[in-house]
Amino acid sequence: MKKVGRRNRLVKHLGTARNSFEESQLAKLGQQFLDSERIKSGKLSLFDSRYDKNSWEEFLSKLEFISALDTPVFAFFAYFYRLIGLSKLADNCFCDLVISRIIWPVSKAKTRDFLQSNLNKNYSLTSLYRSMQTAVLKNYQEKIESILWDFLQKRGETVSVLFFDVTTLYFEAFEEDDFRKCGFSKDHKSNQPQVTVTLTVTPTGFPLHLRSFSGNKFEGHTIIPCISNIREKHKLDDLIVVADSAMVSQTNMEELERQSLKFIVGARLSNLSKNIFQKIIEVPKTDGAAQRFNLGNNRALVVSYSQKRAAKDKSDREKQLKRANYALINPSTVAKNFKFLEKTKFGGFSLNKDLLQKAEQLEGLKGYITNAIYLSDKEIVQKYSQLWQVEKSFRISKSDLKARPIFHTAKEKIEAHLLIVFTALAIIRLVENTTKISCAKILEKLNPVKQIIIEDKLTKERISKFIQPGDEAKQLLKLAKINWVT
Repeated sequence: MKKVGRRNRLVKHLGTARNSFEESQLAKLGQQFLDSERIKSGKLSLFDSRYDKNSWEEFLSKLEFISALDTPVFAFFAYFYRLIGLSKLADNCFCDLVISRIIWPVSKAKTRDFLQSNLNKNYSLTSLYRSMQTAVLKNYQEKIESILWDFLQKRGETVSVLFFDVTTLYFEAFEEDDFRKCGFSKDHKSNQPQVTVTLTVTPTGFPLHLRSFSGNKFEGHTIIPCISNIREKHKLDDLIVVADSAMVSQTNMEELERQSLKFIVGARLSNLSKNIFQKIIEVPKTDGAAQRFNLGNNRALVVSYSQKRAAKDKSDREKQLKRANYALINPSTVAKNFKFLEKTKFGGFSLNKDLLQKAEQLEGLKGYITNAIYLSDKEIVQKYSQLWQVEKSFRISKSDLKARPIFHTAKEKIEAHLLIVFTALAIIRLVENTTKISCAKILEKLNPVKQIIIEDKLTKERISKFIQPGDEAKQLLKLAKINWVT
C-alpha cells in the first residue's frame, strides 16, 4: 500500500497466506517487489530518508572518480592471447602492443598514449620501439609460428590443406630503399614504395605463416619458398596447397610436384589452347555443373559453372564494354586498363572483338588446375572456394588492424610491425571462429564496458567497478572468464 493524500492506495496484491509457509513465501515476494521498486527509484532503501538527492551528492563529494579504463575489452583479448600460448614469449610489452592493435590500431606514438590513458600502462615510446627490436632480434616470428602450430595440434586440428595469397602494403613516402620498392601495387599506389607480404592460413582462416619481401618481388616467386619453409618446419608430407591464378606458372607447379606436394590453383581459361578452350565453353550451363579435362603429367583441369558467377561476369563485361565505347568516342581517356581495346596499325584504338567474344563465352565458368586427381570434381571446387579465408584475413589485417599505410622506414621496424599485425590476426581469427561474431561487433559490445576507478579523497583508498555490461557483453566476458560483478 502507499499513502496518496489522506487515503491508502493499493500498489500491488501479491496473494493471501493460509499457513506459515505461504506467509513466508509471500514475504519473500514482497521483499523482491520492494527491492525492484527501490532500484527503479535509485534509492538504497525505500525506508531510509538519509539517501535523498542531497545526501547522495554529499556522499559522492567525498569520492573522486579517477578514470574509466578499457580493462574489460583488453582482458577479453588477453584471455585468447594466453589461450593460444603466446604468453610463452614472456614479453608483456609485446602483448600490450598486439592487443592494442586489435582495440585501437594507430601509430606507435598514439598506442603509447592509449596504453597510458585507457589502460594505466605506462611505456615510453622508446620502450615500445625497443620491444619491437627485441621481437626481431629474438626471432619472435619463428617462435610465434611454432606456438600457433602447437596450438592447432593440441586442439586436434590436422593441417592437410593450406591456403596461400599475396598482397602489397604501401608507405607514406616516395623514396625507395633496398626493401621498400615500387612495384605492382594492389592498393593502386604504384608511385609509392611498398613491401610484398605473403600469408598462409588453414581452412578456418587461422594464420600459420607470414613473410615479407621487397616491393618489386613478383608474387609468383613467393609461393615456393614459403610453402617449402612450412613443409620442412612441420614435416608435412601429405599437403594440398590452394592458391589463385596469379601463383600459377609451369615452374611453380613442377617445383611443388618435385617436393611431392599437391596443389589446386586457379586457371586462366582464356589463355588455354584453342582445342581445350572449345571443349571448355561446351561445359553444361547448369548451376553447379563441373567437367574434368586431362592435361597429362597427372594433372587435370576442372571447370565448373555457376549462375551467380555468370551474372557477375556479364555485368562486369557490360561495364568494361561501356567504358571501352566511351574511350573510343573520347580518345584522350584511353589508358592501358581498358580491357576490350586494342591498338590498330594506324596508332589508334578499336574494340578487341575476339577478347570480347571469349569473355562472353566464359561467363559463369571457373577453372582449377590440380594434380590431386584422386579428389572428386566437387571436392576440388569446394577446397578452392575456401580461398576466401586467406583473402578475409588480408582484409582484416588491412582494415580492422590498419596494417597499412606503414610509417616505419627501417626494415627491422617494418618486420616487427607486420609481426604484431600477424599475431593480432591469429587472436581475431580464433575469437571469431569461437564466438561466430565479427571482431568489429565484439568491440562494439565490449567498448562501453569500462572499469571505473574510485578513490576516497580522505583515505586515498581505491576501489574499482565495471560498468554494467549488456546481455551480449556478459556472454563474451563469461567466455573469457572475466567477473564483471566485483
